[in-house]
Amino acid sequence: MKPWTIWIAAFGLALSLTALGLALSLAGGAREDPVADGKAAYLRGDYAIALQLMRPSAEQGDAEAEFSLGVMYERGLGVARDEAQAVEWYRKSAEQGYVAAQYNLGLMYFQGRGVPYDGGQAVAWFRKLADQGFAAAQLLIGVAYDEGRGVPRDDAQAIVWYRKAADQGYAEAQYNLGMNYANGQGVPQDDAQALAWFLKAADQGLASAQNNLGVIYSVGRGVKRDQAQALAWYRKAAEQGHAKAQNELGLRYVQGLGVAKDETAALEWFRKAADQGFAAAQDNLGRMYSEGIGVPQDGIQALAWYHRAIDQGYVAALHSLGVMYQQGRGVARDDAQAAAWYQKAADQGYDPAQYNLGLMYANGRGVPRDDARAVVWYRKAADQGYAPAQNNLGRMYANGRGVPRDEAIALDWYRRAAEQGDLGAQTNIGAIYSSGDDTPRDYAKALELYRKAADKGFAGAQFNLGQMYLHGRGVPQDDVQAAEWYRKAADQGLDAAQYSLGVLYVQGRGVPRDDTQARALYRKAADQGHPEAQYNLGLMSANGEGGPQDLEQAYFWFQQALQRITDGKVREMGEINLARVAAAMTPEQLAEAQRKAAAWTPKLMH
Repeated sequence: MKPWTIWIAAFGLALSLTALGLALSLAGGAREDPVADGKAAYLRGDYAIALQLMRPSAEQGDAEAEFSLGVMYERGLGVARDEAQAVEWYRKSAEQGYVAAQYNLGLMYFQGRGVPYDGGQAVAWFRKLADQGFAAAQLLIGVAYDEGRGVPRDDAQAIVWYRKAADQGYAEAQYNLGMNYANGQGVPQDDAQALAWFLKAADQGLASAQNNLGVIYSVGRGVKRDQAQALAWYRKAAEQGHAKAQNELGLRYVQGLGVAKDETAALEWFRKAADQGFAAAQDNLGRMYSEGIGVPQDGIQALAWYHRAIDQGYVAALHSLGVMYQQGRGVARDDAQAAAWYQKAADQGYDPAQYNLGLMYANGRGVPRDDARAVVWYRKAADQGYAPAQNNLGRMYANGRGVPRDEAIALDWYRRAAEQGDLGAQTNIGAIYSSGDDTPRDYAKALELYRKAADKGFAGAQFNLGQMYLHGRGVPQDDVQAAEWYRKAADQGLDAAQYSLGVLYVQGRGVPRDDTQARALYRKAADQGHPEAQYNLGLMSANGEGGPQDLEQAYFWFQQALQRITDGKVREMGEINLARVAAAMTPEQLAEAQRKAAAWTPKLMH
């Protein structure tokens, strides 16, 4: 978890007449009091009248009236907003010892409003109040020490001042103490203490503390992980308008985490946060429209929300646009555009974009195929700890693509990713033990790794288990088991498993012989660009096996396969079959098949 940040919103909480709770005596027969009458007008919203009534008293040195004019000039109430004038009136009042004016003058110096920023002056004014036990001033002195504003940065002193205010029940100071304990800043790191202080602040209704309690219960930091509790705290904060909590609620409704899945509710919470300008929610709302989640798919709306997030510098939205173009969700599929957006995000260090840009270079999608460039981008993401990139970098070393082949380095990257729970990396370590190239062969170890990942639903491991049973590696040869594991992976869309299960149906191994099933499975794999499946589908279409004869389809799939098959003998047979099919077609059929082949791109498995 990244360190949380200290409360700073308090800087904007200047005291006003209403905030001070200034009492008014308006009973009949009261003596004439222009300041009291001015306050009454202020509370009614008659600001021009209030200004008119209080100005004479302020000009005669009445501290309360001076403060009141400062408030009205600062906020533009009954007069044009003028922060410099506000500072002058606050100063006149503060120098007479008027507490609220001293506090607001300190804020103006702290924020550099109406006067050049001067942390030292701010702290001096705050200290006058803090020494009298004024909690808001104690909080801000703590912030000054925390950030080194007007005083040397001193975490221990920050804690002292936060604690003074927190012990008086000041919620923002309790929150900041929680932050310090959570991050181990100025005090030993202590999740229990952090929880206790956040609870104190949250029970007073501080939304930021409620949001942090949602985080704590969600990840189980210092408490037992409890998604129901997390949801409850996020909801409390969200209902107060806390944008981060609103965004988190949206994510939980999308994922069904701690609450029944509800895409409509997710959309509503994302929109609440997005309308406040929260960039992550704008990005999430863009995805909802791009993918048609909870709303009809709408590419224009998706682009608009993504660009709002991008305009705020939210790098993840650049990556989201890349995904949108790569997958053709709400826009025409465009790999070049996808690569361009990934590049923008990758250049800013966003690791998922660096990983995806590596994939584009590795596969020649939207950019020329360049294994060396793929390695560069995988490495950038891998060095940031991004597990999928660590896994793919391992594969590049294992296969000698873009780098000299080195199984030891491959294993190192695989292990880094596997330690983070990456099932693909776990499966690839199993493949190294199974192949026995540089590492001694150990089928038992390979099977153990495959089974762990397969039992968690990882399609690659399920496919590899199927291979082990098909070929009797480390287990008795068993076509039925092979077919079962291929089917699990095929049902998840893995093209190699779809192809291999299709072969078993053609041969009647482990399953009843069924050309119709085989042809359907080959088609699924072929649609994803699997060359052997494309070739076999071409043969079945040409011969009318598993379905009607279709020469256009046969030509189409032979053409696709020949662009990907590298085996010389298979290519030679493919070219012969392509020529035979072409000779049997009419010129119109041939032209149509060639047109479709030229325009075709493989489907992505999401």
